[in-house]
Amino acid sequence: MKNYFKKFSIMFVLLLVLIGIGAIQNRTVANAATIGQQLTTPEDGWKRYDDTDSRLQYTMPIRQTYRGSYMNTQSYTQNGDLIFKFKGNKLMIGTLKHYANDGYKINIDGVQYPDVSTRDSSAQYEIITFIKTDLTNDIHTVTMSNTSEAEAFGMDFIDIDKDGFLIDPSAKLLTAITLNKTTDSLTVGQTEQLTATTTPAAVGVTWKSSDESVATVDSSGKVTAIGVGTATITATTSDGLTAICTVNITKKVEQESISLNKSTTNLIAGDSETLVAMTTPSAINVTWNSSDTSVATVDSTGKVTAIGAGTTIITGTTNDGNNLSSSCTVTVANKTNPNPTPNQGTDNIINIAHAKGDNTNNAGGDVSIIFKGVAEAQLSVIKTADVQSVFIGDTFTYTIVVTNTSSKTAKAVVINDIAPNHIDFKVSSVTTTQGKVDASSTSKNIIVNVGDIPPLGSVTIKIPATVIL
Repeated sequence: MKNYFKKFSIMFVLLLVLIGIGAIQNRTVANAATIGQQLTTPEDGWKRYDDTDSRLQYTMPIRQTYRGSYMNTQSYTQNGDLIFKFKGNKLMIGTLKHYANDGYKINIDGVQYPDVSTRDSSAQYEIITFIKTDLTNDIHTVTMSNTSEAEAFGMDFIDIDKDGFLIDPSAKLLTAITLNKTTDSLTVGQTEQLTATTTPAAVGVTWKSSDESVATVDSSGKVTAIGVGTATITATTSDGLTAICTVNITKKVEQESISLNKSTTNLIAGDSETLVAMTTPSAINVTWNSSDTSVATVDSTGKVTAIGAGTTIITGTTNDGNNLSSSCTVTVANKTNPNPTPNQGTDNIINIAHAKGDNTNNAGGDVSIIFKGVAEAQLSVIKTADVQSVFIGDTFTYTIVVTNTSSKTAKAVVINDIAPNHIDFKVSSVTTTQGKVDASSTSKNIIVNVGDIPPLGSVTIKIPATVIL
């Protein structure tokens, strides 16, 4: 019983193979076409051109419609030739076999092949009458002519290898195309101009990218890098010759830089200010340093603390190995004593109005008037601005009005005012109705030597100011 089952299995497999082969042949998709076989569709690895293709040149064409032929057309040449050119290494010709057709002669690149017979007692369509599969992969010229002047041959189709193509016989054939580069490397956003050189020169070329998400190419050969990856740029002539350039695209590396939010600043001893380092790329660690810690120190966050009068340079340096740096010059002034010791042994009254305020534009401020250590005259100090709200870069006028509200003359009044945060004073444009601006004044500290203010007298000081970061 086991032996019988084995024999049955072998016979069954053979039957399936025979049925499969027959089915493939009936569907004409086998890759083994032979002369005389009807082939209704091109085989794998081949592509088909109809007899009506404009690149097939008939010297004396007669075109008729035949139901059952490929695309239902047949083209005849009577006492004439059919000439065509193609690039590839395989050729298969399909014709009508008919009792009135003697056949055709075929010449490929000057080589004359034996006459091909297409005579048959009954009409048969889409019949393979010529096969050549060992041509060089080059451009070939084919001439087909009648074997008898009295008869014609009926063309149905031409099959060539799938990578080949037909060429217009009247076109001037190229012998070469090259690109100025076969490989190239770009970063995202960059462009590169590829140049195609053809022989003969000045032949039209079309351009194509294998992956436009990586790189695109325009009609002139200009390549634009789009994304990271590799793309093949292909230049193709009208005759189908190609040349390629492989383009590798990498991520764009940002140019590293560092800058500070300020290049100069003025502080009063005891005050502090935080400098901000802006880096490209962002978030690079920065190390801070002061050139003179007796003037000002700086911590790891960029916070500067004013210590004593003088000038120091605060430097922020990237610590990623490139050591790029940016600096801010800090000028520190000593804090003015609002209650100085009076001159002993004299009758002079020392009256100092110290308007330190609260670093805002609100009115107010502390005032100390001393006569031999005892407050005598009374001064009122009011600070105002001619705007309600400002933005960085805006300018406005900052006004200080000092009024002697007592019945005694205030002697040698000095106004010493520190600029509010984010405000710079314009020293050269300060005006006062009495006295003069002290030469030691800075954009952060205005000192006005007012002089004597009589009872109920007042002095108005106008300070142009600019809003800064």
